Amino acid sequence: MKRILSIITLFALMGTLHTTEAQNSDIELSLEQGHEMKIDGTSNVRDWDADVNTVNATFVLSQFDLSDLSSLTADHFKTMELSIPVEDIESDSGRLTRNLQDYLKKDDHPIITFTMNEVESVEINGNSADIVASGVINAAGVDHETSMNVTATVNNGKVTFSGTQDLLMTDFGIDPPTAMLGSIRARDEITIIYSLTFSN
Repeated sequence: MKRILSIITLFALMGTLHTTEAQNSDIELSLEQGHEMKIDGTSNVRDWDADVNTVNATFVLSQFDLSDLSSLTADHFKTMELSIPVEDIESDSGRLTRNLQDYLKKDDHPIITFTMNEVESVEINGNSADIVASGVINAAGVDHETSMNVTATVNNGKVTFSGTQDLLMTDFGIDPPTAMLGSIRARDEITIIYSLTFSN
């Protein structure tokens, strides 16, 4: 009986060790302060832009040497989620800021989110990596699936993801705004420009 109990205990310990090792194989990275993200747009009159002042992020990689980008593969990516408070999107014009937040339905949908679905490929190019990924953006209460090309660089144990992402307002059920009885018309196209640095 004692031998049976010992064997059961041994298997239980082995299971616990395996679970602990699996958990320890993941690295949760934190978003550094000083991120850069803005929205660029245009109209038939002039260009406009707005800063995204707050970004919250959850990013998990499987075990990866942050000093050696050459070993990065698509399989290392586990989860990435971003959230942006609509109230923290601001332009240099108070009126444009209010309009942006209204069109993004700040009161009903105060948070914009991005959830990564899959990293499709990683191509190493010297000190950087070109990443193709897909995910879902939710803005103004509407989900939009998108594919994106991202550049990753590693420096001093930190990884930076940067790039631009073209979107349409109508992707999120937003009609491009007009003013002055329609004489001023915003273009449907917008571009998200970003640079986000994560550290362990």
